[in-house]
Amino acid sequence: MRKFLAASVLASGLAAPGLASAQDLTITGGFSLVSRYVSSGVEQTTGAAFQPWLEAEYRGLYLNLWASNTDDLITGSDIEVDVTIGYRGEVGKFSYDLGYVRYYYRNPSVDCCGEAFVSFGYAVTDSLALGLAFAHDPVADYVDSSFNFEYAINDKFGVAGEYGSISNGGQKYWNIGATYAINDNVGITGAWHDNDINDGTFVLSLDTSFNIR
Repeated sequence: MRKFLAASVLASGLAAPGLASAQDLTITGGFSLVSRYVSSGVEQTTGAAFQPWLEAEYRGLYLNLWASNTDDLITGSDIEVDVTIGYRGEVGKFSYDLGYVRYYYRNPSVDCCGEAFVSFGYAVTDSLALGLAFAHDPVADYVDSSFNFEYAINDKFGVAGEYGSISNGGQKYWNIGATYAINDNVGITGAWHDNDINDGTFVLSLDTSFNIR
């Protein structure tokens, strides 16, 4: 399962004629090419993954669609599709994001599970941001809690890290990495992902994003 923090998209009413002006409704998309799909420190593929996404937002309300190939030996399916609906906003230096993400798998098809989530961010300086996030799966009855930071060295280079813990017998996990922005739409990230159950792994990622509307 992808970390929900990376998520966000189009509620059914957003596309209704006259509901939103052009400046209120934004539609964005992109994709990532990763050397390995890792979630909460656990590998979801044994090789590379292609991860496209599409998001629509209207005044903070968003709907996000995200997908990735997976390894059927690990997940039992070949494709994962995540659907997230939520609301995000900012108050001064504070930001927040709350919503629900549903995980679907294909080949074979499985409506796996879902998580309600809430995250908070604080801009300590123009370069340093801290975050705290919680996700709860009511069926499996666990809570995924994590702390993260991002630091911009300059307008091209940045570093980021995360430490998390899953309750009810779940693992502790962490990652640390650096990002280089090739331009406003393309970036490269290298990060080490690890947990207290399996050996860690280094992941290289090429990330893109673009405005559709």
